[in-house]
Amino acid sequence: MHFFDELLELNGVLMSLGIGGIAGILGWVGKLILKNKNISEQNKRLTEQRFKMLEAANIAILHNEIYKQCSYFIEEGAVAVDDLDNLEYLWRGYRGLGGNGTGELLYNRVRELPLKGGESHSK
Repeated sequence: MHFFDELLELNGVLMSLGIGGIAGILGWVGKLILKNKNISEQNKRLTEQRFKMLEAANIAILHNEIYKQCSYFIEEGAVAVDDLDNLEYLWRGYRGLGGNGTGELLYNRVRELPLKGGESHSK
């Protein structure tokens, strides 16, 4: 009840100043809430758009790296186990984000290459 008493007192002061009453205050508060809700919805849409753009950028970066590494290994005719493991990590992220097509084709071709011993390409 204490809050309600303070609100009534504020209402009386505002009315004596000619600045409306509780209805005016509530209208003002309602406008603020609606404005904040609209801003929140707009921020949510912008965040979702930005997330989709970042996801597309990550797919492109992963595709580029998979393409470069796979091209190298295919040209070499073999792949080291460490390099195949590294490629697998890239591939999982790429596939998880929805990447496919050429990246998948190249990845599968590298998996069919013979394994080589010795120092890996990535070191």
